[in-house]
Amino acid sequence: MFRVSRLASSCTRTNARDRGVVGLGLALLAVANCNAPAAAQPVVTFGASYTGDVLVAAQGSSDRGTDLVGRADAWADFKGAVVGVDSLSAHVDVMAVHGPAFTGRRIGAYQTVSSLEATTLPHVYEAWAQWKPSPFVSAKTGLIDLNAEFDIQNTGAIFVNSAFGIGPDISQSGPAGPSIFPMTANAVVLRFQHGGKGLALGVFDALAGARHDPRKVAFRLPGATGALLIAEARVPVGAWLLQFGGWHYTTRFEALEPGKPPALSRGAYAMLEGSVTRKLGAWVRAGTADSRANPVSVYVGGGAVATLGDWRIGFAAAHARLGKAARHTLFAPQTARSGETVLELTAQRPVAPWLNIQPDVQYIVHPGWDRRLPGALVAGLRFSLAIPDSAE
Repeated sequence: MFRVSRLASSCTRTNARDRGVVGLGLALLAVANCNAPAAAQPVVTFGASYTGDVLVAAQGSSDRGTDLVGRADAWADFKGAVVGVDSLSAHVDVMAVHGPAFTGRRIGAYQTVSSLEATTLPHVYEAWAQWKPSPFVSAKTGLIDLNAEFDIQNTGAIFVNSAFGIGPDISQSGPAGPSIFPMTANAVVLRFQHGGKGLALGVFDALAGARHDPRKVAFRLPGATGALLIAEARVPVGAWLLQFGGWHYTTRFEALEPGKPPALSRGAYAMLEGSVTRKLGAWVRAGTADSRANPVSVYVGGGAVATLGDWRIGFAAAHARLGKAARHTLFAPQTARSGETVLELTAQRPVAPWLNIQPDVQYIVHPGWDRRLPGALVAGLRFSLAIPDSAE
């Protein structure tokens, strides 16, 4: 989610700096490969995908209508003996998005109806290198999607609403959102795992995107604009996995309540995810954030996904609770509600090796925490096209 203001929903040309960085990276890889032994040639794979959401504001909106939002990615993975060392690998992903701000314009909700909605320019989304000297330890550095390393909801990934991708307690944080879609930041991530248990530690630059324009990528050392520190532990519990973590910004932010001193932005979360039966998976997640600097103080979400033949059918709910400071400062007392709730029913199936379709229905209760707004009904269809990875 790309936060352009305290209460905004998350929301074409590639700039010369992007092209220069990608070109430099490819050149370095080529030089390294030339110096490697002939038997240690790199394995390079390429892939591309496009995901689109057709969204219809069917009820409860003063601006009913239909919109299309979408995201396109093209990537390359460098594995094996990229630099003559099998323990090293690298990844580059270039991304572009399109479409209007459907949620903000038609619904007025905080939890974004489509996880594809964003305001940004085509850019390098991820560009990192990883060193894995053993099965138990790895280190990664570069432009990294925080949600690919932390707060990963495997069961919830099928859902369209952004609240089921990463908790709003985290996604609301930072001056322009943390290092997640649509803009990542420079980071270092260390991972330790053994016997099903794991510990991940991350240091991310506090600002995702360029200082002068958060729609553009920026390459700088993690912590150059302050740092987002995050840690997560993973512990198996029978057939389930328990994840719990905490995050903290090293710099203070303007307090939501006027006249109050700058406040820390920090929080914690926990999630339990696993199999109920062989064909039914479920998860529940809860998170909290410091309400002095963040609108959402508490988030609770969860759901279940069943496999029925070629279909995966899921139902989920997400509840984002407004903190005291935001409720008293940003709303008149007679208009504010303390919680916004999303209910989503979705179904997904492949129709070809390269195409998935997914009809979807969402109902938002008290959009934007405003008691004057009626519940909103949104119907949609997600379609995902992918070109399988090809090796050279």
